[in-house]
Amino acid sequence: MTLSEERSGKVLVLGLDGKIDLAGTNVLTKRVTELLDAGERFILLDFTGITYINSSGLCALVVIGKRFTKSGGKLVLAEVNGQIQRVLKISGLASFFTVYGTKAEALEAFPQ
Repeated sequence: MTLSEERSGKVLVLGLDGKIDLAGTNVLTKRVTELLDAGERFILLDFTGITYINSSGLCALVVIGKRFTKSGGKLVLAEVNGQIQRVLKISGLASFFTVYGTKAEALEAFPQ
């Protein structure tokens, strides 16, 4: 999996591309941990390029989400395809995350 970063006001948009499998989980967790440690509090995960997520990826998202909650930050997901939305629902995690249909909608959810 590869990551791209784009700033939109106070929000850091992480563009995800590829699979959130064991290798992708390591990439994502490492970078988000670095960002949290550096003081980032508002992150949008753009799932436009994500084609697959497995249980290690789901676990990583939960850990990341909990870290944001503890830090007083906000993490949202956007552009999640139908297959991954079904995985989130089946796993019971759909209510744990705030998911928006588009990146623009997700950006509006953050404080300006």
